[in-house]
Amino acid sequence: MPTRSDDAVLVRLARAGDREAVARLAEAYWPVAWKAAYGILFDRAASDDVTQEALERALRSLDRFDEARPLAPWISRIAANRALDELRRNRRLAELPADPPSDWAEEASEAHVAVAAAVARLAPEKRVVLVLHYWLDYTVREVAEALDLPVGTVAARLSRARAELREAMQDDEEEEEHVA
Repeated sequence: MPTRSDDAVLVRLARAGDREAVARLAEAYWPVAWKAAYGILFDRAASDDVTQEALERALRSLDRFDEARPLAPWISRIAANRALDELRRNRRLAELPADPPSDWAEEASEAHVAVAAAVARLAPEKRVVLVLHYWLDYTVREVAEALDLPVGTVAARLSRARAELREAMQDDEEEEEHVA
């Protein structure tokens, strides 16, 4: 991923119409946007589509990007918001796989893979608030705004999601001990 100063140069060039700069930004930030989308959707094909749309939207909106801020969180938010739109529109995504994608498993620690798998097993309404808050750093208020829910509802779902995640992780740990 480019450094912040590289980002600033690439953003200025992209704003001026430099196609190579646009391509370099898209290539550099595809993984950031994809992980944000997948963290919400847990569907590879939908995440690919959402990431493509989110990057196109972000790159067309570079004139609104504040260069004093880092680019990755801005792109991540655009992808997360687009993924939320897709989740609302396409309810079939409520049935989710229980495992993270294999390429995450290759680059992540065993603990990270276990957490991602446990998060994937949460009900969608709990998973989404947990991912937005902890993985994408939304405040509880921002999660509430993004999901069009009362802050109290988000706080309650977040609390229940943490409790279920903690329990799932303990169950997984106990299951591993019995297998070993």
